[in-house]
Amino acid sequence: MIPTTRVYDVLQRRNASRISIASPADFVLRRSASEEPLRSQFPYCLDFLRGRMLYVADLDAQAIQSAPFCYLYLRRHAQRVLSIPLSACGEGDDPVFLFSPGRCGSTLLSRVLFEAGIASVSEPDFYTQMASWFWSRRSNPFAARYREAMWTMSRDLVAALGAVPVVKLRAECSRAPELFVRNPGAPAIMMFRRFETWARSTAQAFGASPAKAVQKYMTALRCFAWLRRHSRCLVIRYEDWLTDPVAAADELGDFLGRPISPEAVSRGLGTHSQAGTPLEHCRRSDWEAKWQAALRLWQTPRLVTARNRLDLPNVWD
Repeated sequence: MIPTTRVYDVLQRRNASRISIASPADFVLRRSASEEPLRSQFPYCLDFLRGRMLYVADLDAQAIQSAPFCYLYLRRHAQRVLSIPLSACGEGDDPVFLFSPGRCGSTLLSRVLFEAGIASVSEPDFYTQMASWFWSRRSNPFAARYREAMWTMSRDLVAALGAVPVVKLRAECSRAPELFVRNPGAPAIMMFRRFETWARSTAQAFGASPAKAVQKYMTALRCFAWLRRHSRCLVIRYEDWLTDPVAAADELGDFLGRPISPEAVSRGLGTHSQAGTPLEHCRRSDWEAKWQAALRLWQTPRLVTARNRLDLPNVWD
């Protein structure tokens, strides 16, 4: 039997107040009897168990681009979901991917791009799924099939937005930049923040151990080292957007070939980039001890040697 596309009505949305990675379990579904045409189709996640791709239908492209997190907006507003068989039709223009270790202003940057009228979307999670340890391993016999499906969904994302976007990735994607930058010389963006203030923000927002926090930042540095060798990479520092946002916007606009006006910068920086998300008021009670422990670990000889071996410009001081 040839697998077909199935349309479902959403009976219940789960995890609407969580930042968990998108999953088919986020929805309770029922086969739809509606004959209304689907007005739009935005890729949501891969369904590894059933070998399918899930899309959310009938949502507005502008609202998705303005959302702090694409996956959370789709999860909260889905009314109809499509389940589509895996396919390998990933031809087309690739997005410009924005990598970071998180907690460094990348969501804010995505907002500035939106205000400037530049197509952008923050954290479509089918990319995050593929960056997991299991699916990013080339030794995984099923990985190639799902990588092709990821590129099909990427092509469909571009089509749904009507333009090639800047895609802000979750920090987890820094684990495997080779999955996303497949063409030599392709444009890519890497964003950092001083380690001290990054570690503070990370400790306040998340409950990870100091060792995991340091590992996360080091993973982003290794990603940056790879991007410098295999892409046309622009590195951006969060501090530059604080001290001279207009100059920082000019540099980014030149890189993208699109102007970013001072007015767009002002509008973008004047918003709370994570308003309405679970991270808006997140502050752990034990953050200070974890922050201090991360700072001590960061200065150990082993970590200093590891940073030096990457032969990178200093983006962490």
